[in-house]
Amino acid sequence: MLVTGVARWWGALLVQRLVEEPGVEEVVGIDTDDPHHDLGDADFLKLDIRHSLVGKLVRAVGIDTVVHTQITVDSPEQDPRRAHETNVIGSLNLLAGLAGADTPVRRVVLKSSAHVYGARHDLPGQLREDRRLAAGSPHSFVRDIVETETNLRDFAVLNPELETIALRFANSLNPDEPSPLARYFDLPVVPTVLGFDPVLQLVHRDDCIEALVRATLGRRQGAFNIAGANTLPLTALLDGAGKVHAPLLPPAGTSLLSGALARLGVATLSPPLLDLLRWGRTLDTSRAARELGFRTERDTMAALDEFVQQRRVLQFQPSGRRYMYERELEEYIHDRRARRRVAEGARRDRQSPPPPPPSMTTISPVMKLASSEARKATTRPISGGEPMRPSAVD
Repeated sequence: MLVTGVARWWGALLVQRLVEEPGVEEVVGIDTDDPHHDLGDADFLKLDIRHSLVGKLVRAVGIDTVVHTQITVDSPEQDPRRAHETNVIGSLNLLAGLAGADTPVRRVVLKSSAHVYGARHDLPGQLREDRRLAAGSPHSFVRDIVETETNLRDFAVLNPELETIALRFANSLNPDEPSPLARYFDLPVVPTVLGFDPVLQLVHRDDCIEALVRATLGRRQGAFNIAGANTLPLTALLDGAGKVHAPLLPPAGTSLLSGALARLGVATLSPPLLDLLRWGRTLDTSRAARELGFRTERDTMAALDEFVQQRRVLQFQPSGRRYMYERELEEYIHDRRARRRVAEGARRDRQSPPPPPPSMTTISPVMKLASSEARKATTRPISGGEPMRPSAVD
């Protein structure tokens, strides 16, 4: 299996799960940056999906499943141009490398986002997967995600022998690597938009990884919404999590205020997120429950409450050194693990008792047939003459 985007938690935590699955023989992770999580027995290659080397990799290794998690969602570190290169150009080059008559790939999994639906005043609640996507969104990031999913659908039509699936995640909450919306919830006083109380759905990090595992190991195809159950208004969520909030954002000109907040180091909220904080968005997840057999372990309120509690605990923990990837060390650890597995297998073979010798009292049908043929051979005539007689010994 090949997993892209292992420098971030989406890909890295998925790899940690996949290497423990008994039916998975090998996992390879790729990214342009070093991973920040231990990938266990998986191999890591520093590879850019915008280049054509992925096709060579999958054919050389014999990869049959590709999970594409290297999709930029609400990232404050990337400008729109770089996000477009990663989300659209990179994904398109990745799919091109997986196509062809000689490809060993049989399944492609895409980590997408519920942003493909947009967030507008006229958007209905409980959006289903057959809802028309927001291809005409005023936000370039939303258009990029829609284009990425469209490219995957076209890829599936041109390669019907391959299975494709896209998971549209609601806004995720990871206390260790909080997204912009998660950092918004982390503020001492959470500012809300004056006159608006949007209904939201959230999903916890662990539920995101479980959904990806189900999609990777399963056989279902198509698009699936992934979100926590029990949607709630924003103020009810904040009250339930014990967060102080106040209507400090004006209903108009929120993008300007977001820029001011970012310059003050308070929070970074992209225009799509500001739309979400005004209009909200809810998803129908019945298809994932019905076809993938997946339901989140935490509903929306539990996901936010657990995130808030874990963030409070992290504030009082010593800031230890984060995991750092060292190629030589990782290669040594992998080689040592491989040698240990070989040694353990040889030791088990030595300790296993040898097979018992065949019983002298039991003669197999093959042995009986061989004995009968041997007796016949001693009396068989030669060229129609008399039967052979044993010669006397001088």
